[in-house]
Amino acid sequence: MKFGKNLSLRVQLILAMAGCVLLAVAFGYGGLNLFGEYQVTRVKAELSPQALSAITKLEKNQLPSTDEMKELLATDDKIGQTILDQQDFALLVLSIVAMLVGGAAAMFLANRIAAPLDGVATALRYLAAGDLSVRAISRSPGSAEASKLITDFNIMADALQRYDRELTEGAAAIAHELRTPLTILRGRLQGMKDHVFEPSEKEISGLILQVEALSRIVDDLQTVSFAEVGILTLHRGPIDLAKVVGELSHFVAPEIKDAGMRLNLSLTPAPVFADPFRVRQAALALITNACRHARSGGVIDIDCGLVGDFGIIRVMDRGPGLSSLAVENVFRLFWREDPSRARDYGGSGIGLSVVEAIASAHGGSITASHRAGGGAQFELRIPQKPATPAPIVHKGSTQAP
Repeated sequence: MKFGKNLSLRVQLILAMAGCVLLAVAFGYGGLNLFGEYQVTRVKAELSPQALSAITKLEKNQLPSTDEMKELLATDDKIGQTILDQQDFALLVLSIVAMLVGGAAAMFLANRIAAPLDGVATALRYLAAGDLSVRAISRSPGSAEASKLITDFNIMADALQRYDRELTEGAAAIAHELRTPLTILRGRLQGMKDHVFEPSEKEISGLILQVEALSRIVDDLQTVSFAEVGILTLHRGPIDLAKVVGELSHFVAPEIKDAGMRLNLSLTPAPVFADPFRVRQAALALITNACRHARSGGVIDIDCGLVGDFGIIRVMDRGPGLSSLAVENVFRLFWREDPSRARDYGGSGIGLSVVEAIASAHGGSITASHRAGGGAQFELRIPQKPATPAPIVHKGSTQAP
């Protein structure tokens, strides 16, 4: 049951207290009145004819005779104390009944309130013991606050389970990414030590390439982690995104040509206040991603310009595009739609998460979508003016499938 359908705890307590007061009044006032009527009927049945006649005349505002009054007074002395004792006993019985009914109502309300809390407490104990799959469940609707507590606890448990899974997968992915260059380095160095390989310039250059690959992985991981905790350092200044992309296109031109692709640019001045190094790093990651995964399309289109208060870098291709699953997960750290083919495409699987981290640190955004006519489209938005960095909800990253 959703908490919006339950009364709040305050309202329930107010209603319970008001109910107890009304219950006490009802039992006290109503019960004594009914018992009083019963006593009158019973006393009349036990009166002598003269005393009953005196009461009847008095009720009709008539004056009884002297004998009738004497008989009535004598009878009153006899039964007066008995009536008082019976009323006291009746009041005691009614109080006990009211207490039992009130206690039952209080127990019902207490169980209604405590049941959801017990469910959360039990789930917390399992969670503390390491069972991240546990969820709080209560058959009692409880109060609005209790229902919200259960909902919030389950959301927290889902997040913890997801983070634990991502941590485990991330550790395995990092180990996988580091294993290949480290294996090559160890093998080559051991070979040089055993004089299997000569320490030639070519061999040393190859080792340097492996070290650079390790450094890139470490730098990318550091960028993502710094952005997540809000301490990614940015050296902002006025830059033109079109100029950054234009300079970058000359740098990547040989790689794109070697991949059998061509680069189409449509650049419009887009002045923003940003870190030129980080923006260049993000744009390079997007172009490299397209070059690796969209070779079948043969072309990479890059648009740059202003849209509202944002500078836009849009990288598009005509490759196989992105599946619906990829659109939702493409920025998750180390995520690949087909892990078995990861090595065929290369890359560390961190590039797009770095782009997301840089965009968020600038107060901008990065989106992935299907391109009309086929292919994939990535759009990087950087605000023209300094903006408060958006908090990064860790989704990680991947390369396009």
